[in-house]
Amino acid sequence: MQRSVLWLLLFFVVQYISPTLCFSQTQTIALKPERLKVQPKGFFIIEVIDNRPVTSNIGKIWSRPQPLTAVLQGGTAPAIDNFLRRYFNPSQTDSLTPIILVIKELQVTEALIPPAKVSGTIRMNLGFETYREGKRTFLTSANASATYTRAGIAPEDIIEPQLRNLLENELKGFNKWFAQSVNVSDIFARNVTLILESDSLPPPSKADTLVYYNPKRPLIWQDFQGAPTVFNRWAAQVFTSFGFEARSAVKNRTLELRVKTKVWIDKTISWVRPDSKNDYVLDHEQLHFDVTRLTAERFRRKLQSMTFSVEDFSSEIQYQYLEFYRLHSQLQQQYDDETNHGINQGMQAAWAKKVRDELRSYGVLPSVK
Repeated sequence: MQRSVLWLLLFFVVQYISPTLCFSQTQTIALKPERLKVQPKGFFIIEVIDNRPVTSNIGKIWSRPQPLTAVLQGGTAPAIDNFLRRYFNPSQTDSLTPIILVIKELQVTEALIPPAKVSGTIRMNLGFETYREGKRTFLTSANASATYTRAGIAPEDIIEPQLRNLLENELKGFNKWFAQSVNVSDIFARNVTLILESDSLPPPSKADTLVYYNPKRPLIWQDFQGAPTVFNRWAAQVFTSFGFEARSAVKNRTLELRVKTKVWIDKTISWVRPDSKNDYVLDHEQLHFDVTRLTAERFRRKLQSMTFSVEDFSSEIQYQYLEFYRLHSQLQQQYDDETNHGINQGMQAAWAKKVRDELRSYGVLPSVK
């Protein structure tokens, strides 16, 4: 009977004393309701995320007779989030860029300096991200730290203002970074403007292996420098291709996408049999070149009709290029099949009219002998 009473007494002592002991081991720090001395320009903090391995506290501080665990009132991320919403964010945010503040490090460390002083260090590492197509996108990050010595001062009275000061400095630095980046970085671009550039190409020289398409300069037999193949009976063969160059720059949050197409033949693998050098054969090969230029023009107009996304404009162009390159190969094969490689003179004339009329409608005036 006596043992049972003793056990019950111990149970109640543990139940009613232990919470008091836990509370005494924690020091709560509340951020004071004071507006930061920095104003965000063009952005606001939409969310605070705590990415630290331990998120339950911000470190250990000295208080006799034992160290205390320092915590921000309400939790680290919620405390900073609520503070920034009230004392940093602008009142109207609809047209501003949402920024995610990521706490990578926030650590208070104190050491006792006998007999009665305490030295402390606060380290802060914040990352800044934004949402792009619903996904978090990293922007930049920064480190900051502060040291202090206290004696006879409550820890929260020196740690709290230091925390606000570090937070203010980090946001001041991001404010500057954002102002320098927002109008020139593709991360912040809101739309894409396509600019199709003309193909201003230099005239070919003898050392060039490629001949670029020039309406004022038709093919000549000197462009066919390859050796005739022994595997077919045709009089000549020209190897044409087309490609594009793309470069981009951001101005005032608009991504300017400049695209230039190029059409060429490779002289080193284009060939003609010595007994086949006449104007009719040369014009058949020239029309192969014209067909390639026509495909490039169609590719350009397809790009003009598109609305490009800021996030994926490069792959969108590449996809269209591959599609038109495939169509180019089909069109070249169709041309040779329907004209029987130029033997069918009636179909050859029909193809010449159709291709060159379409080129003229695009402002390209093919030079025909």
